[in-house]
Amino acid sequence: MNIFKKNIILLGDGAVGKTSLVKRFVTDDFSDKYLTTIGTKATKKEVFFGSGDDLTKIVLIVWDVLGQKGYKYTQALSFGGIEGALMVSDVTRKDSLTSLEEYWVPSLKSVTGPLPMVFLGNKSDLKEEAEFGETELKKFAANYEPFTLQKQHIMTSAKIGTGVNLAFNILAEAILNEAKRAKNLASSELRMTSFDATNIQDVTEHIISDFSSQMGGLKNALSIIENLQKKIGLDREHPEKKKLVEFVNALAGAEEPLIPPDRVSLNRARRLYLINQL
Repeated sequence: MNIFKKNIILLGDGAVGKTSLVKRFVTDDFSDKYLTTIGTKATKKEVFFGSGDDLTKIVLIVWDVLGQKGYKYTQALSFGGIEGALMVSDVTRKDSLTSLEEYWVPSLKSVTGPLPMVFLGNKSDLKEEAEFGETELKKFAANYEPFTLQKQHIMTSAKIGTGVNLAFNILAEAILNEAKRAKNLASSELRMTSFDATNIQDVTEHIISDFSSQMGGLKNALSIIENLQKKIGLDREHPEKKKLVEFVNALAGAEEPLIPPDRVSLNRARRLYLINQL
């Protein structure tokens, strides 16, 4: 059996139902008592794909982040190792959908670069109070990179369970497929560059060199590299693997406005592939 551990995150305005969705998915339970999520918390749940020799287990680490605007620094600290996201809106509040476009998606992608996202219209059981429906959610979701998602928009109800397991499973499978695709692309390109990972310091310097070449040279890249190192706390002399992964995701976020999304994904894949060989 293949086993993977993947970090996903739920993002959206306060009171859209993120914590209730996590609770429904992990424990198949629901509470209609709203408690503001303080800071960030993580929950673990295992999902399975395939069967027999092809059985794959994905251990999902589900991050639930404070849903209030104005805490960008605190929220961004949770984005470093994220590989996929459920972007949650409340169908009874159309402004919560607008917030995804104006705040939550840009905040996440500025740190991680492009990644699989599934857009949820939660509280779908409240049909009489709804301010938007599935048609509008589908049109909204179509503006973002599809990756290998079966479906990029899902109407959910944490209260009665509609669409909840489907949303998490679709995201998990998309992350798995993206990881396989990226690994194949990365290993193919790395064979052409003939770089052999020997130790974490060498890998760190190679990643910095690779990023610099994408930016047109060290002179153009240096200020970005130094700012991200300081922000993440990466020590180039004694780098930690976790910090280096966060650094790679941060570099992808810096590249996203400047180069095509496919290239951003491939760059990140190559760099993560090197780290994973250590």
